Amino acid sequence: MARNKFPEETERKILEVSFRLFQEKGYDHTTIQDIVNGLGMSKGAVYHHFKSKEEILDRLYDRAYTDSGLFRDLDAASLTGLEKIRELFRRQFTDPGKLDVDNLQISYEKNPKILHLLLTSSVKEGAPILQAMLEEGIADGSVTTAYPKEMAESLLILFNLWVGVFSSDREDFYRKLRYLKDMTDSMGVPVFDASLMAEIDRYYDHISAKFHRPSAQTGHLSAQLDHLTDRLDAQLSQLGDRLDHLGDRLDSLF
Repeated sequence: MARNKFPEETERKILEVSFRLFQEKGYDHTTIQDIVNGLGMSKGAVYHHFKSKEEILDRLYDRAYTDSGLFRDLDAASLTGLEKIRELFRRQFTDPGKLDVDNLQISYEKNPKILHLLLTSSVKEGAPILQAMLEEGIADGSVTTAYPKEMAESLLILFNLWVGVFSSDREDFYRKLRYLKDMTDSMGVPVFDASLMAEIDRYYDHISAKFHRPSAQTGHLSAQLDHLTDRLDAQLSQLGDRLDHLGDRLDSLF
């Protein structure tokens, strides 16, 4: 079998087609077969580069972080450790490339594989970067925590999963965010200042507009409609049975 001479180009095409389909159909409603059809290559070729749809999504996030320059100039000596943390968080909510991936329709809470990826990347990839900034802050006096490693891990887990994934509505989101602010303030890491809170507010509005959650009333009406549809299907089925019975009786008369 011929060996692929340009694996990087093939991987780039897979990511581009996958990203386009995720945007058009939503991540949840895009299958590997959709990606294969969009590429015009075999399923085996796709699986050679990516073991699953979740791995494709993970690589898309990696690419967004790499291309966006989220960490550019954050090593400037003029910034304190706390200022670097605030700036890194701010870029997370404003970078166009990162927002493009965040806009994909993903049901995190329904997909344990993605939740695992999010948890793992928070602890293994994001936390060490945040820990280094916290340690800089301790050295320059801008933060006072005695637990930089634990603070880095818990902050990202709570923000990325507890606040970011498991918030049911706007009120729930902001109660959790205010709790997180009070917690970090009390532990000597006042990262959530007024400017960052304003950026998070705009980010939430942007994401909410993209993924409008149905109201309780809408959900109730939908449930009622489903119930009426089931009743109608049952009645039509009964009517069909009666018509068949009537046809059999008519056949017996003639």
